[in-house]
Amino acid sequence: MTTDPARGWFDADDPPARSDIDTCIHCGLCLTACPTYRTLKTEPDSPRGRIWLMRGLADGRIAPGDDLVLHLDRCLDCRACETVCPAGVPYGRMLEETRGQLERRRPRRGAARLLGRAALRTLFPRRSAMHAAADALRVLQQPPLAAAARALAARGLLPPFAASGLELTPPIEPRTVRRLDAVARRLPRGASMRREPGGLVFTPAARPRARVAFFTSCVMDVLFPRVNHDAVRLLVLAGAEVVVPDAQTCCGALHAHAGLRHDARALARRNVAAFARSDAADAAAVPVDAIVTDSAGCGAALREAGHLLGDAAAAAFSSGVRDVSEVLATLGLPAPAAAPASPRDPARPLRVAYHDPCHLAHAQKVRSQPRALLGAIPGIELVDLPNADWCCGSAGVYNLAQPELAGAQLAQKLDSIAAVDPDVVVASNPGCLLHMARGARARGMAVRMAHLVEVLALAHPERA
Repeated sequence: MTTDPARGWFDADDPPARSDIDTCIHCGLCLTACPTYRTLKTEPDSPRGRIWLMRGLADGRIAPGDDLVLHLDRCLDCRACETVCPAGVPYGRMLEETRGQLERRRPRRGAARLLGRAALRTLFPRRSAMHAAADALRVLQQPPLAAAARALAARGLLPPFAASGLELTPPIEPRTVRRLDAVARRLPRGASMRREPGGLVFTPAARPRARVAFFTSCVMDVLFPRVNHDAVRLLVLAGAEVVVPDAQTCCGALHAHAGLRHDARALARRNVAAFARSDAADAAAVPVDAIVTDSAGCGAALREAGHLLGDAAAAAFSSGVRDVSEVLATLGLPAPAAAPASPRDPARPLRVAYHDPCHLAHAQKVRSQPRALLGAIPGIELVDLPNADWCCGSAGVYNLAQPELAGAQLAQKLDSIAAVDPDVVVASNPGCLLHMARGARARGMAVRMAHLVEVLALAHPERA
Protein backbone atom coordinates (compact mmCIF):
# COMPACT_ATOMS: atom_id res chain seq x y z
CA MET A 1 0.00 0.00 0.00
CA THR A 2 1.43 3.39 -0.92
CA THR A 3 0.89 6.72 0.78
CA ASP A 4 1.91 10.35 0.17
CA PRO A 5 5.67 10.47 -0.60
CA ALA A 6 5.81 14.19 0.22
CA ARG A 7 4.61 13.73 3.77
CA GLY A 8 5.18 10.13 4.74
CA TRP A 9 2.78 8.17 6.89
CA PHE A 10 3.91 9.27 10.38
CA ASP A 11 2.21 12.32 11.85
CA ALA A 12 3.79 14.88 14.19
CA ASP A 13 2.63 13.22 17.41
CA ASP A 14 5.69 11.33 18.70
CA PRO A 15 7.00 9.71 15.50
CA PRO A 16 10.36 7.91 15.35
CA ALA A 17 13.02 10.52 14.61
CA ARG A 18 14.35 10.49 11.07
CA SER A 19 17.87 10.81 12.47
CA ASP A 20 17.33 7.61 14.48
CA ILE A 21 16.02 5.72 11.43
CA ASP A 22 18.97 6.90 9.32
CA THR A 23 21.47 5.75 11.96
CA CYS A 24 20.97 2.16 10.80
CA ILE A 25 23.62 1.21 8.21
CA HIS A 26 21.93 -2.16 7.49
CA CYS A 27 25.12 -4.09 8.17
CA GLY A 28 23.26 -7.18 9.36
CA LEU A 29 25.13 -7.73 12.64
CA CYS A 30 21.77 -7.62 14.40
CA LEU A 31 20.39 -10.62 12.53
CA THR A 32 21.76 -13.47 14.62
CA ALA A 33 21.19 -11.50 17.83
CA CYS A 34 17.46 -11.27 17.07
CA PRO A 35 15.25 -14.05 18.53
CA THR A 36 12.58 -13.81 15.83
CA TYR A 37 15.10 -13.83 12.99
CA ARG A 38 16.85 -16.87 14.46
CA THR A 39 13.48 -18.63 14.58
CA LEU A 40 11.78 -17.45 11.35
CA LYS A 41 14.78 -16.62 9.12
CA THR A 42 12.79 -13.86 7.38
CA GLU A 43 14.21 -10.39 6.79
CA PRO A 44 11.11 -8.42 7.88
CA ASP A 45 11.33 -10.26 11.23
CA SER A 46 14.80 -8.88 11.93
CA PRO A 47 15.70 -5.47 13.39
CA ARG A 48 17.20 -4.41 10.07
CA GLY A 49 14.07 -5.46 8.21
CA ARG A 50 11.75 -3.73 10.66
CA ILE A 51 13.77 -0.52 10.35
CA TRP A 52 13.33 -0.76 6.56
CA LEU A 53 9.58 -0.89 7.20
CA MET A 54 9.78 2.16 9.48
CA ARG A 55 11.82 3.96 6.81
CA GLY A 56 9.18 3.07 4.21
CA LEU A 57 6.51 4.63 6.42
CA ALA A 58 8.65 7.72 6.98
CA ASP A 59 9.36 8.08 3.25
CA GLY A 60 5.73 7.65 2.28
CA ARG A 61 6.54 4.59 0.16
CA ILE A 62 4.25 2.28 2.13
CA ALA A 63 1.25 2.42 4.45
CA PRO A 64 0.68 0.08 7.39
CA GLY A 65 -0.99 -3.03 6.03
CA ASP A 66 -1.64 -6.16 8.04
CA ASP A 67 1.69 -7.76 7.08
CA LEU A 68 3.70 -4.77 8.28
CA VAL A 69 1.84 -4.68 11.59
CA LEU A 70 2.39 -8.43 12.04
CA HIS A 71 6.16 -8.11 11.59
CA LEU A 72 6.30 -5.31 14.18
CA ASP A 73 4.04 -7.24 16.56
CA ARG A 74 6.36 -10.24 16.38
CA CYS A 75 9.27 -8.24 17.85
CA LEU A 76 9.92 -9.09 21.51
CA ASP A 77 11.51 -5.65 22.09
CA CYS A 78 14.36 -7.49 23.82
CA ARG A 79 16.92 -4.96 22.49
CA ALA A 80 19.59 -7.59 21.93
CA CYS A 81 20.16 -5.86 18.60
CA GLU A 82 21.23 -2.71 20.45
CA THR A 83 23.99 -4.63 22.24
CA VAL A 84 25.62 -5.76 18.97
CA CYS A 85 24.83 -2.69 16.84
CA PRO A 86 28.06 -0.83 15.85
CA ALA A 87 26.10 2.30 14.91
CA GLY A 88 24.22 2.71 18.20
CA VAL A 89 20.74 2.50 16.69
CA PRO A 90 18.09 3.18 19.41
CA TYR A 91 15.93 0.38 18.05
CA GLY A 92 13.71 -0.13 21.12
CA ARG A 93 12.75 3.53 21.20
CA MET A 94 11.95 3.56 17.47
CA LEU A 95 9.86 0.41 17.74
CA GLU A 96 7.78 1.78 20.60
CA GLU A 97 7.28 5.12 18.84
CA THR A 98 6.12 3.31 15.68
CA ARG A 99 3.80 1.09 17.70
CA GLY A 100 2.43 4.23 19.33
CA GLN A 101 1.55 5.69 15.93
CA LEU A 102 -0.07 2.43 14.86
CA GLU A 103 -2.04 2.00 18.07
CA ARG A 104 -3.37 5.55 17.92
CA ARG A 105 -4.12 5.79 14.20
CA ARG A 106 -4.79 2.19 13.22
CA PRO A 107 -6.34 0.64 16.35
CA ARG A 108 -7.20 -3.05 16.21
CA ARG A 109 -10.26 -4.62 17.74
CA GLY A 110 -10.89 -7.96 19.36
CA ALA A 111 -11.91 -9.00 22.85
CA ALA A 112 -8.37 -9.84 24.00
CA ARG A 113 -6.99 -6.48 22.85
CA LEU A 114 -9.85 -4.51 24.38
CA LEU A 115 -9.47 -6.40 27.66
CA GLY A 116 -5.71 -5.86 27.61
CA ARG A 117 -6.05 -2.13 27.04
CA ALA A 118 -8.64 -1.88 29.80
CA ALA A 119 -6.37 -3.72 32.24
CA LEU A 120 -3.39 -1.53 31.38
CA ARG A 121 -5.41 1.64 31.82
CA THR A 122 -7.51 0.78 34.88
CA LEU A 123 -5.63 -1.86 36.89
CA PHE A 124 -1.90 -1.22 36.59
CA PRO A 125 -1.88 2.51 37.41
CA ARG A 126 -3.87 1.97 40.64
CA ARG A 127 -2.28 0.05 43.47
CA SER A 128 -5.63 -0.56 45.17
CA ALA A 129 -7.05 -2.06 41.96
CA MET A 130 -4.01 -4.30 41.53
CA HIS A 131 -4.38 -5.62 45.07
CA ALA A 132 -8.13 -6.15 44.57
CA ALA A 133 -7.38 -8.15 41.42
CA ALA A 134 -4.78 -10.15 43.35
CA ASP A 135 -7.33 -10.89 46.06
CA ALA A 136 -9.74 -12.18 43.41
CA LEU A 137 -7.03 -14.35 41.86
CA ARG A 138 -6.22 -15.72 45.29
CA VAL A 139 -9.83 -16.83 45.68
CA LEU A 140 -9.65 -18.51 42.26
CA GLN A 141 -6.54 -20.39 43.38
CA GLN A 142 -8.33 -22.09 46.25
CA PRO A 143 -9.04 -25.83 45.66
CA PRO A 144 -12.69 -25.88 44.50
CA LEU A 145 -12.41 -22.95 42.09
CA ALA A 146 -8.88 -23.84 40.99
CA ALA A 147 -10.01 -27.32 39.98
CA ALA A 148 -12.95 -25.87 38.07
CA ALA A 149 -10.68 -23.40 36.23
CA ARG A 150 -8.28 -26.19 35.29
CA ALA A 151 -11.17 -28.28 33.97
CA LEU A 152 -12.46 -25.38 31.86
CA ALA A 153 -8.97 -24.78 30.47
CA ALA A 154 -8.50 -28.47 29.69
CA ARG A 155 -11.77 -28.50 27.73
CA GLY A 156 -10.81 -25.38 25.78
CA LEU A 157 -13.64 -23.38 27.32
CA LEU A 158 -11.37 -20.52 28.41
CA PRO A 159 -9.74 -18.12 25.93
CA PRO A 160 -6.12 -19.25 25.36
CA PHE A 161 -4.68 -16.07 26.89
CA ALA A 162 -6.81 -16.54 30.03
CA ALA A 163 -5.79 -20.18 30.44
CA SER A 164 -2.12 -19.25 29.98
CA GLY A 165 -2.44 -16.36 32.40
CA LEU A 166 -3.91 -18.54 35.12
CA GLU A 167 -1.17 -21.12 34.56
CA LEU A 168 1.50 -18.43 34.83
CA THR A 169 0.23 -16.86 38.03
CA PRO A 170 2.13 -17.92 41.17
CA PRO A 171 0.35 -18.60 44.47
CA ILE A 172 -0.97 -15.24 45.70
CA GLU A 173 -0.11 -14.23 49.25
CA PRO A 174 -2.75 -12.74 51.59
CA ARG A 175 -2.89 -8.96 51.49
CA THR A 176 -1.50 -8.68 55.02
CA VAL A 177 1.61 -10.55 53.87
CA ARG A 178 1.95 -8.52 50.66
CA ARG A 179 2.16 -5.19 52.50
CA LEU A 180 5.68 -3.76 52.44
CA ASP A 181 5.46 -2.71 56.08
CA ALA A 182 5.32 -6.43 56.94
CA VAL A 183 9.10 -6.44 56.45
CA ALA A 184 9.52 -4.42 59.67
CA ARG A 185 9.77 -7.55 61.80
CA ARG A 186 12.45 -8.97 59.49
CA LEU A 187 14.83 -6.01 59.53
CA PRO A 188 18.40 -6.35 60.89
CA ARG A 189 18.86 -5.77 64.62
CA GLY A 190 18.65 -2.11 65.51
CA ALA A 191 17.11 -1.10 62.19
CA SER A 192 13.69 0.55 62.21
CA MET A 193 10.73 1.47 60.07
CA ARG A 194 8.55 4.52 60.41
CA ARG A 195 5.58 5.82 58.48
CA GLU A 196 5.72 9.40 57.30
CA PRO A 197 2.75 11.23 55.75
CA GLY A 198 3.99 10.38 52.24
CA GLY A 199 5.32 6.87 52.66
CA LEU A 200 7.59 4.47 54.54
CA VAL A 201 11.16 5.06 55.70
CA PHE A 202 13.50 2.21 56.69
CA THR A 203 16.61 3.18 58.63
CA PRO A 204 19.67 1.04 59.43
CA ALA A 205 21.00 0.72 62.97
CA ALA A 206 24.21 2.62 62.23
CA ARG A 207 24.56 5.95 60.45
CA PRO A 208 23.31 5.44 56.87
CA ARG A 209 26.00 5.04 54.22
CA ALA A 210 23.55 5.98 51.48
CA ARG A 211 20.00 7.12 51.05
CA VAL A 212 17.88 5.49 48.35
CA ALA A 213 14.27 5.51 47.20
CA PHE A 214 12.67 2.16 46.42
CA PHE A 215 10.39 1.57 43.45
CA THR A 216 8.02 -1.23 44.42
CA SER A 217 6.70 -2.09 40.92
CA CYS A 218 3.00 -2.90 40.60
CA VAL A 219 3.63 -6.52 39.50
CA MET A 220 6.32 -7.24 42.12
CA ASP A 221 4.08 -5.69 44.76
CA VAL A 222 1.29 -8.22 44.19
CA LEU A 223 2.97 -11.32 42.69
CA PHE A 224 6.40 -11.24 44.34
CA PRO A 225 5.95 -9.26 47.58
CA ARG A 226 8.56 -11.28 49.47
CA VAL A 227 11.17 -10.31 46.86
CA ASN A 228 10.40 -6.64 47.57
CA HIS A 229 10.69 -7.36 51.29
CA ASP A 230 14.06 -9.05 50.80
CA ALA A 231 15.27 -6.20 48.58
CA VAL A 232 14.46 -3.59 51.24
CA ARG A 233 15.97 -5.73 54.01
CA LEU A 234 19.20 -6.24 52.05
CA LEU A 235 19.46 -2.54 51.24
CA VAL A 236 19.11 -1.72 54.95
CA LEU A 237 21.64 -4.44 55.80
CA ALA A 238 24.05 -2.83 53.33
CA GLY A 239 23.70 0.44 55.25
CA ALA A 240 21.16 2.32 53.16
CA GLU A 241 18.24 4.34 54.43
CA VAL A 242 15.31 3.41 52.19
CA VAL A 243 12.36 5.69 51.48
CA VAL A 244 9.26 4.36 49.71
CA PRO A 245 6.94 7.09 48.39
CA ASP A 246 3.24 6.20 48.40
CA ALA A 247 2.58 8.36 45.33
CA GLN A 248 4.58 6.15 42.97
CA THR A 249 2.71 4.23 40.29
CA CYS A 250 3.22 1.70 37.50
CA CYS A 251 6.42 2.19 35.49
CA GLY A 252 4.51 2.16 32.19
CA ALA A 253 6.71 -0.47 30.50
CA LEU A 254 3.79 -2.59 29.31
CA HIS A 255 1.99 0.50 28.07
CA ALA A 256 5.01 1.62 26.05
CA HIS A 257 5.52 -1.85 24.57
CA ALA A 258 1.85 -1.95 23.54
CA GLY A 259 1.99 1.43 21.83
CA LEU A 260 0.06 3.28 24.55
CA ARG A 261 2.64 6.05 24.59
CA HIS A 262 0.35 8.74 26.01
CA ASP A 263 -0.48 6.47 28.96
CA ALA A 264 3.20 5.62 29.47
CA ARG A 265 4.03 9.32 29.45
CA ALA A 266 1.36 10.10 32.05
CA LEU A 267 2.68 7.36 34.34
CA ALA A 268 6.25 8.57 33.91
CA ARG A 269 5.15 12.08 34.84
CA ARG A 270 3.52 10.76 38.03
CA ASN A 271 6.63 8.83 39.02
CA VAL A 272 8.95 11.75 38.37
CA ALA A 273 6.77 13.88 40.66
CA ALA A 274 6.55 11.14 43.31
CA PHE A 275 10.33 10.71 43.52
CA ALA A 276 11.23 14.37 43.04
CA ARG A 277 10.94 14.91 46.76
CA SER A 278 13.96 13.44 48.46
CA ASP A 279 11.94 12.01 51.34
CA ALA A 280 8.41 10.67 51.58
CA ALA A 281 7.56 13.54 53.92
CA ASP A 282 10.45 16.03 54.11
CA ALA A 283 11.48 17.86 50.92
CA ALA A 284 14.35 19.52 52.78
CA ALA A 285 16.01 16.21 53.66
CA VAL A 286 19.22 14.96 52.08
CA PRO A 287 18.55 13.93 48.45
CA VAL A 288 18.54 10.26 47.60
CA ASP A 289 21.58 8.71 45.98
CA ALA A 290 19.58 6.38 43.76
CA ILE A 291 16.10 5.19 42.84
CA VAL A 292 16.26 1.42 43.21
CA THR A 293 14.15 -1.25 41.56
CA ASP A 294 14.29 -5.05 41.63
CA SER A 295 12.44 -5.53 38.32
CA ALA A 296 14.51 -5.40 35.12
CA GLY A 297 11.59 -4.32 32.95
CA CYS A 298 10.61 -1.54 35.33
CA GLY A 299 14.18 -0.31 35.62
CA ALA A 300 14.51 -0.04 31.85
CA ALA A 301 11.23 1.89 31.60
CA LEU A 302 12.19 4.27 34.40
CA ARG A 303 15.53 4.97 32.71
CA GLU A 304 13.60 5.97 29.58
CA ALA A 305 11.50 8.62 31.35
CA GLY A 306 13.94 11.36 30.41
CA HIS A 307 13.48 10.69 26.71
CA LEU A 308 9.76 10.06 27.06
CA LEU A 309 9.05 13.38 28.79
CA GLY A 310 11.92 15.42 27.42
CA ASP A 311 12.48 17.70 30.39
CA ALA A 312 15.23 18.26 32.94
CA ALA A 313 13.33 16.81 35.90
CA ALA A 314 12.64 13.57 34.03
CA ALA A 315 16.25 13.37 32.84
CA ALA A 316 17.47 13.76 36.43
CA PHE A 317 15.04 11.09 37.56
CA SER A 318 16.15 8.63 34.87
CA SER A 319 19.83 9.20 35.54
CA GLY A 320 19.32 8.16 39.16
CA VAL A 321 17.61 4.82 38.49
CA ARG A 322 19.64 1.75 39.50
CA ASP A 323 19.00 -1.96 39.66
CA VAL A 324 19.17 -3.39 43.17
CA SER A 325 22.23 -5.45 42.19
CA GLU A 326 24.15 -2.28 41.27
CA VAL A 327 23.46 -0.66 44.63
CA LEU A 328 24.21 -3.78 46.69
CA ALA A 329 27.43 -4.38 44.76
CA THR A 330 28.50 -0.77 45.35
CA LEU A 331 27.61 -0.58 49.05
CA GLY A 332 28.70 -4.13 49.85
CA LEU A 333 26.95 -6.63 52.08
CA PRO A 334 28.28 -8.24 55.28
CA ALA A 335 30.12 -11.53 54.89
CA PRO A 336 27.52 -14.01 53.65
CA ALA A 337 26.72 -17.32 55.26
CA ALA A 338 27.28 -20.47 53.25
CA ALA A 339 24.54 -21.42 50.84
CA PRO A 340 22.62 -24.62 51.48
CA ALA A 341 23.78 -27.73 49.67
CA SER A 342 22.14 -28.97 46.51
CA PRO A 343 18.64 -30.27 47.34
CA ARG A 344 19.25 -33.14 44.91
CA ASP A 345 22.64 -34.16 46.29
CA PRO A 346 23.65 -32.97 49.79
CA ALA A 347 27.28 -33.75 49.00
CA ARG A 348 27.27 -31.24 46.16
CA PRO A 349 27.32 -27.43 46.46
CA LEU A 350 24.27 -25.49 45.35
CA ARG A 351 24.56 -25.18 41.58
CA VAL A 352 23.35 -21.79 40.35
CA ALA A 353 23.02 -20.46 36.79
CA TYR A 354 22.30 -16.83 35.98
CA HIS A 355 19.89 -15.77 33.21
CA ASP A 356 20.31 -12.22 31.92
CA PRO A 357 16.89 -10.56 31.64
CA CYS A 358 16.81 -8.66 28.36
CA HIS A 359 15.91 -5.32 29.91
CA LEU A 360 18.68 -5.64 32.48
CA ALA A 361 21.48 -6.79 30.17
CA HIS A 362 20.59 -5.05 26.91
CA ALA A 363 18.60 -2.01 28.02
CA GLN A 364 20.36 -1.19 31.31
CA LYS A 365 23.75 -2.78 30.54
CA VAL A 366 23.85 -4.52 33.92
CA ARG A 367 25.61 -7.89 33.71
CA SER A 368 28.56 -8.21 36.09
CA GLN A 369 27.02 -7.07 39.39
CA PRO A 370 24.51 -9.92 39.83
CA ARG A 371 27.20 -12.48 39.04
CA ALA A 372 29.65 -10.84 41.45
CA LEU A 373 27.09 -10.90 44.27
CA LEU A 374 26.29 -14.57 43.65
CA GLY A 375 29.96 -15.49 43.31
CA ALA A 376 30.71 -14.04 46.74
CA ILE A 377 28.44 -16.55 48.50
CA PRO A 378 30.35 -19.53 49.91
CA GLY A 379 28.98 -22.89 48.90
CA ILE A 380 27.61 -21.76 45.54
CA GLU A 381 28.86 -23.25 42.31
CA LEU A 382 28.11 -20.54 39.77
CA VAL A 383 27.85 -22.10 36.32
CA ASP A 384 27.68 -20.35 32.96
CA LEU A 385 24.32 -20.65 31.25
CA PRO A 386 24.74 -21.05 27.46
CA ASN A 387 23.38 -17.99 25.65
CA ALA A 388 22.52 -16.47 29.02
CA ASP A 389 21.37 -13.19 27.45
CA TRP A 390 19.04 -14.75 24.87
CA CYS A 391 15.41 -13.83 25.49
CA CYS A 392 13.31 -16.45 27.27
CA GLY A 393 10.18 -15.37 25.38
CA SER A 394 8.33 -13.67 28.22
CA ALA A 395 8.74 -10.05 27.05
CA GLY A 396 5.95 -8.49 29.11
CA VAL A 397 2.72 -9.98 27.79
CA TYR A 398 4.33 -11.29 24.58
CA ASN A 399 4.01 -14.87 25.85
CA LEU A 400 0.23 -14.34 25.96
CA ALA A 401 -0.06 -12.42 22.69
CA GLN A 402 2.43 -14.47 20.62
CA PRO A 403 2.43 -17.90 22.29
CA GLU A 404 4.06 -19.86 19.46
CA LEU A 405 7.07 -17.58 19.07
CA ALA A 406 7.33 -17.15 22.84
CA GLY A 407 7.29 -20.93 23.18
CA ALA A 408 10.13 -21.28 20.66
CA GLN A 409 12.32 -18.92 22.72
CA LEU A 410 11.36 -20.70 25.93
CA ALA A 411 12.29 -24.09 24.45
CA GLN A 412 15.78 -22.79 23.61
CA LYS A 413 16.18 -21.34 27.09
CA LEU A 414 15.10 -24.59 28.77
CA ASP A 415 17.50 -26.54 26.56
CA SER A 416 20.32 -24.27 27.76
CA ILE A 417 19.27 -24.80 31.37
CA ALA A 418 19.13 -28.57 30.92
CA ALA A 419 22.65 -28.52 29.44
CA VAL A 420 24.21 -27.26 32.69
CA ASP A 421 21.73 -28.91 35.08
CA PRO A 422 21.56 -26.24 37.82
CA ASP A 423 19.57 -26.45 41.04
CA VAL A 424 18.55 -22.80 40.71
CA VAL A 425 18.30 -20.35 37.83
CA VAL A 426 18.47 -16.72 38.93
CA ALA A 427 16.62 -14.03 36.97
CA SER A 428 15.81 -10.54 38.21
CA ASN A 429 12.59 -9.98 36.29
CA PRO A 430 9.07 -11.16 37.14
CA GLY A 431 8.11 -12.10 33.59
CA CYS A 432 11.20 -14.26 33.12
CA LEU A 433 10.59 -16.02 36.43
CA LEU A 434 6.95 -16.82 35.65
CA HIS A 435 7.52 -17.85 32.04
CA MET A 436 10.53 -20.07 32.70
CA ALA A 437 8.95 -21.65 35.78
CA ARG A 438 5.86 -22.60 33.79
CA GLY A 439 8.02 -24.11 31.05
CA ALA A 440 10.15 -26.04 33.53
CA ARG A 441 7.04 -27.48 35.21
CA ALA A 442 5.66 -28.58 31.85
CA ARG A 443 8.94 -30.38 31.09
CA GLY A 444 9.12 -31.97 34.51
CA MET A 445 12.41 -30.22 35.33
CA ALA A 446 13.41 -30.05 39.00
CA VAL A 447 15.18 -26.69 38.66
CA ARG A 448 13.88 -23.73 40.68
CA MET A 449 13.60 -20.21 39.26
CA ALA A 450 14.52 -17.53 41.80
CA HIS A 451 15.09 -13.80 41.93
CA LEU A 452 18.61 -12.62 42.77
CA VAL A 453 17.57 -11.13 46.09
CA GLU A 454 15.96 -14.41 47.16
CA VAL A 455 19.33 -16.15 46.89
CA LEU A 456 21.14 -13.25 48.56
CA ALA A 457 18.57 -13.30 51.37
CA LEU A 458 19.33 -16.97 52.08
CA ALA A 459 22.99 -16.03 52.55
CA HIS A 460 22.13 -13.13 54.85
CA PRO A 461 19.67 -14.49 57.45
CA GLU A 462 17.12 -12.24 59.11
CA ARG A 463 18.05 -10.32 62.24
CA ALA A 464 21.73 -10.64 61.34
